[in-house]
Amino acid sequence: MLRSLPIVLATLLATSAVAQTSQQPYFNVVTLDASATADVPTDMLTMTLFTEEQGPDPGQLAARVNARLDEALAKAKAQPKVEARSGNYQTSPVYDRAGQITGWRTRADIVLESRDFKAVGALAGTLQPAMKLSSMVFSLSRAAREAAESALLAEALSRFQDKARAIAKALGFPGYVLGQINVRSEGPMPPPIAHRGVAMAAMADGAPPPPVPTEGGKNAVTVYVSGTVVLGPGR
Repeated sequence: MLRSLPIVLATLLATSAVAQTSQQPYFNVVTLDASATADVPTDMLTMTLFTEEQGPDPGQLAARVNARLDEALAKAKAQPKVEARSGNYQTSPVYDRAGQITGWRTRADIVLESRDFKAVGALAGTLQPAMKLSSMVFSLSRAAREAAESALLAEALSRFQDKARAIAKALGFPGYVLGQINVRSEGPMPPPIAHRGVAMAAMADGAPPPPVPTEGGKNAVTVYVSGTVVLGPGR
C-alpha cells in the first residue's frame, strides 16, 4: 500500500490540474446588446364579417345562416384581388334569468384578406348589411416583414460592433473578438379595430352601404442582437 501511494497522489494531482484548466473562467468577456427599429407601412388588410340569427329552431337558424354565408362567399370569390375563407361558426343556447334555454343563436364569420385595401373595402361594403363588419386588422405580409428584418439586421449588427469597439477603447483594449451572437426579431400585431358603425348607419336609412374606409398605418419591426465579445488584441 505504501509503495502505491505516490502513484495515486500523482494521478489525483494531474486530474485536479485538468479540472482546474477546464473550469478556467474566461477573462475580459463582455456581454452586450444592440437593436434597430423601423416603422414599416402595413401592406395586408384582414376583415372579418359575420351573420347571426336567433330563434327557437337551431335547424332553421343554420339554414338561414348557411344560405347567407354561401352567397357572401360566392360574391367574395368573384373578386380576384381578395382572398376569402370561412371563419368561426358557432351555435349556442340562449338562457333566461332562471337558467332555462329559451332559444338558440347561430353565428358564422367570413374572413377577407388582401393587399389591395380599396378592393377589400369595396367588397365588404357590397356584402353589407347581410354580413355585418366585425373587425379589421392591418398587418405586414411575410414578404414585407422579411425584407424589413433583412435591412434592420445589418443595422443592428453594425451597432453591436460599434458598441463593442467603444467598450474596448474605453477599457484600454486595442480590439475585440466576437463570441456568441444571438439574433431575434419582433413585430407586435396591432389590435383588431371594431367597425360596426358603417353597417348600422347603412341599415338605418336603407341606402346601400358605402365602401369601408381602409387607411392603413405602420407596424414597428425590431431586430435585436445580443452576445459576448472577448476584449484583447482582436480587431
